Amino acid sequence: MVRPFCTIGLIADTHYQDRLFSLPPGLEKWWEDADLILHAGDVGDLSVLDELGKIVPTVAVHGNDEPEGTKHDLPEQQLVTLSRSRILVWHSHYPDPLEEKRNRPGPWRPKLARIARRAQDVNAQVVVYGHTHVPIVHHQQGVVIVNPGALAAGSYFTRQVIRTVAKLQVHADGNFSISHYNVDAGQEVTLAEVNQDEEFDRLGGQYQDWIVEPGMIDAISLLRKMAYEDVRAVVEAIVPLYKQSLPDGPMRRDDFIRAIEASQQITPNDKENVLRAMSKMSYPGAA
Repeated sequence: MVRPFCTIGLIADTHYQDRLFSLPPGLEKWWEDADLILHAGDVGDLSVLDELGKIVPTVAVHGNDEPEGTKHDLPEQQLVTLSRSRILVWHSHYPDPLEEKRNRPGPWRPKLARIARRAQDVNAQVVVYGHTHVPIVHHQQGVVIVNPGALAAGSYFTRQVIRTVAKLQVHADGNFSISHYNVDAGQEVTLAEVNQDEEFDRLGGQYQDWIVEPGMIDAISLLRKMAYEDVRAVVEAIVPLYKQSLPDGPMRRDDFIRAIEASQQITPNDKENVLRAMSKMSYPGAA
């Protein structure tokens, strides 16, 4: 068997020390033949790149849900060139948070078309992106679109139930081979082709599960639509509660409210709006 010209490990959405507190054991076995690792954003604490760098050299971009230091220290995108190929690494979010919220709902078709156009802008044959927490291989407009999936959940109210990474093999003739791996099941996974007319949340829901009591879900949808004066302060207040809820069971409304009320960093307006959203929590049997 002829060895590929280059083998690249792919990873995204680690949210390290925020929603992921250690890398899965044995991660390196999926990349034992890799020459490079590409991280497609939402890195979290930069120390995760040091951990990945112990396997092979690692290149990363920042995402939208990062500590400010990580956004400052990592670029928005990277262009990697090798043999006759260009690979674009890009998280794929909109830099403006309000624009991001407006464009998040809806079907996959315009989202994938936008990613393909960005690759075409830099004449890249492959684009590796993150952000959606959904593993994908999709061919569009002459571009191979790859999302390795995620190791961490997409919010502080969910668990990533299928955690994946990927491997990209670049061959001397310019062709590509892509594999995805379930790091908890310890096996390669086969991905179905994306239905471009399907709603974004429908597919994403297959890879994440709620860790909150059911009545909180409607209130959380309100939290996601809000504009915050300092969203990181809200995040920092609930991270300890999230860490506890991951292994021990559902996050409860009363605990969430206490965490928000106790914070000295959340702005008064943000605190008022968050608590108002929680007051709209539904209960079984409520009218």
